[in-house]
Amino acid sequence: MDSNMDPNPYRSLDTNISPRDFEVFCMNTLEAYAERENLQDFRIAHDQKITADDGTYQIDVLAEYTALGSRHKVIVECKKQSRSVEREIVAALDRKLQSLGAQKGILISTSGFQSGATLYAKKHGIALWQVVDSYIKHISAAASEEYLQMMKAQFLIDQFLPKYFCLEWDCSADYPYKEIYPTEKMYAEARRKAREVYFRSKP
Repeated sequence: MDSNMDPNPYRSLDTNISPRDFEVFCMNTLEAYAERENLQDFRIAHDQKITADDGTYQIDVLAEYTALGSRHKVIVECKKQSRSVEREIVAALDRKLQSLGAQKGILISTSGFQSGATLYAKKHGIALWQVVDSYIKHISAAASEEYLQMMKAQFLIDQFLPKYFCLEWDCSADYPYKEIYPTEKMYAEARRKAREVYFRSKP
């Protein structure tokens, strides 16, 4: 698809994050997500090798938790690339899930997802998350005084939030609507600190 004609701008984004920071961010996001979902006995491990009947697989992140009295495996692929993720990458993750008997797959990308990838993910129940620079939240066609005041307040809050955030794609809509990191708890703490700074600066 021609990115110039694509109505979804997230497909053309390329988040400026180092490989090391990307790995740490993915781990932090998963841990925060597990806390929000109240996952029991949650464990997470980075760069794992798991042997199945059809071979040995390298896993970027392996997460496990207990639900309904049994252990559940989550296989996470972390893709740092400049182009939007293709269908085949999602399909490869799905094949890993089948071979390893995992219950859930998550693909985290620094770029968007092609339409074929989101269609495949929707059909096979794979979650797609996109890491985005915080500045993208402030892009708007509006330039009203009200908007500028709101933007100033948001920039103050953002000083106490991570530099990056993570969006979950709605595969039915083919668009990343849901913000899953930072968490609401982190936002509440950032707003509290921002208020303290604001009132200290008042004459």
